[in-house]
Amino acid sequence: MLCATIVLLLFLFCVFCVYDCLKPRNFPPGPKWLPFLGCFPTFRRLKIKHGYGYLAFKELTRTYGPVLGLKLGNQKLVVVSTHDLVKKVLLRDEFNGRPNGFFFKVRAFGKNKGILFAEGPSWSQNRRFTMRHLRAFGFGQSIMEKQSILEAKHLVAYLRGASEKGPILMHTAFDVAVLNALWCMFAGHRFDYQNVKLKEILDAVHDAFRLMDPMGGVISQMPFLRFVIPELSGYNELMRILRKLWGFMDEEISEHEKRLAGSSPQDLIDAFLLEISANNGGRDDTIFDRESLLVLCLDLFLAGSKTTTDTLATTLLFSSLHPEWIKVLQEEMDNVIGRSRFPNLEDLSSLPMMEAFLAEIQRFLVLSPLGLPHKTTKDVILDEYEIPKDTIILVDLNSVHNDPGYWDRPEEFRPQRFLDENGRFCQNNASIPFSLGKRRCPGEMLARSTIFLFFAYVVHYFDIEISLDHGEPDPNGYDGFAIAPKPYYLKLMARSDIPYSATT
Repeated sequence: MLCATIVLLLFLFCVFCVYDCLKPRNFPPGPKWLPFLGCFPTFRRLKIKHGYGYLAFKELTRTYGPVLGLKLGNQKLVVVSTHDLVKKVLLRDEFNGRPNGFFFKVRAFGKNKGILFAEGPSWSQNRRFTMRHLRAFGFGQSIMEKQSILEAKHLVAYLRGASEKGPILMHTAFDVAVLNALWCMFAGHRFDYQNVKLKEILDAVHDAFRLMDPMGGVISQMPFLRFVIPELSGYNELMRILRKLWGFMDEEISEHEKRLAGSSPQDLIDAFLLEISANNGGRDDTIFDRESLLVLCLDLFLAGSKTTTDTLATTLLFSSLHPEWIKVLQEEMDNVIGRSRFPNLEDLSSLPMMEAFLAEIQRFLVLSPLGLPHKTTKDVILDEYEIPKDTIILVDLNSVHNDPGYWDRPEEFRPQRFLDENGRFCQNNASIPFSLGKRRCPGEMLARSTIFLFFAYVVHYFDIEISLDHGEPDPNGYDGFAIAPKPYYLKLMARSDIPYSATT
């Protein structure tokens, strides 16, 4: 009996291994699948070789084509490259789902909540509610510009004070300013630069983005590893970070609960809390409960700060390595704005080189080369391949912004590609740094205005030099959910003939 049982178990194990290696019918081409692991060893080897996940996929794409099919652990995955195919995917509803791997579920208490990784009716309700009330509290209106300008002035004041002590650590220098630009509308207040607790939370955010990748990390591909090697798999670190972030958001919500007490809402959190009170044990399918608010806070905190912060820090890093561009931009602002005031959003249309420079930065420095992950909501056909329901879809935005069919000499940094023959800024719709379709970044307007104002203020007020004591900044950032700049120092020297006041 024991021998028969062992033989049966071995037979079933072999059958499972064979089944686990079978690809779905007409699935996109890719490396062979191994039992339990899929293509993970191949992907891991290429990632170590190139240093970045998206470059590992790029090498595989050269072999198997622009629709690449893989399996990482238990996750079926398709990576889509080239401008035309990526655009087709982003504009089709059946590709608009979000993954439900371990990382994506655990951050939302195992439920379909929030605005980043939710899907279906829950996502659409959350998005509508969030955008409607953010607009009510200033999003997209003159108050948003005033708040952004105020934060830009506080940023300059902070950098001016820090520069008097020596070179400044720049990779996190924009964190508080960027967060404040959103947080006043979302939570009704701003943070001080000296807030120690906030610094701990922002450090946790940076750690989270480096720990995970767009597929949810190895903990989503092989979730059983959290029981076997919880430390090496990243599970322990992930839960430590999430508990810290949950606790921070919970305290923020509790403060709003204490002061709201039936008064009219002053920010998005207040508005959500009033909806919770109005529901008061009503429908079970409502999005308005405290857990949903906490996850929404977490989503906006992460999405509203991290990507814009890294874009600004990387833009300044790139500029420091190419000081000739800083001089060009300073000269343009001096001619258009003068030296007696700071820029505002109305100036952007009169600064074509600045506008072209920032557009080329977002094309050339693709900090989220794989964007946010999508998922098929039903069986679909793409480029004659059959992709099953619940397959993770990654769009290679790096390939979009380097597609030779749309960009002349894409490997070169040339802001002039966004200027017409008369030197006026000319938008190129082939550039999609904020994605397309229903999943297009809802904070695009705030991100664009924040990037311009904060970068323009710094370049207008300071001359910028590399700190020789700390060495040249490394342009190759950390891989993770997005590519984040490594720590670097710059010397900022006030341009003496520009007056400054933090309150005017």
